[in-house]
Amino acid sequence: MNNEIAGDFTSGCYPISLLKSVIDNNIREIEGSLVSGLMYYSENARYTAGSLEILDISQLEDSHYSMSYCYQWHIFNPCLDINTEESLTNAVTFIVHPEKIVFDIINNDRPSTADEL
Repeated sequence: MNNEIAGDFTSGCYPISLLKSVIDNNIREIEGSLVSGLMYYSENARYTAGSLEILDISQLEDSHYSMSYCYQWHIFNPCLDINTEESLTNAVTFIVHPEKIVFDIINNDRPSTADEL
């Protein structure tokens, strides 16, 4: 899964509104990584495509930022009589480098059988 957004950030100082705009315009590149934790709810949990929304970006240090976001997800399992849609809010930190934005995203991919052994 991708956790980077390429760009020219060599000027060093960017207002949060500009960073939000850059991330919004390229959110598809990291969307899968940001919503990868749904398997902990259920193997049947699915992200509602296009629902990811940036709520807030705040500066932590010079080039370190925190971004909170929310998205919709749903689960359908007729055997267990489950059919629901929920909203989930998360936060992630990122660093702005001269040529890219790198997000510190925990890998939530399900381990393979080989990984478990």
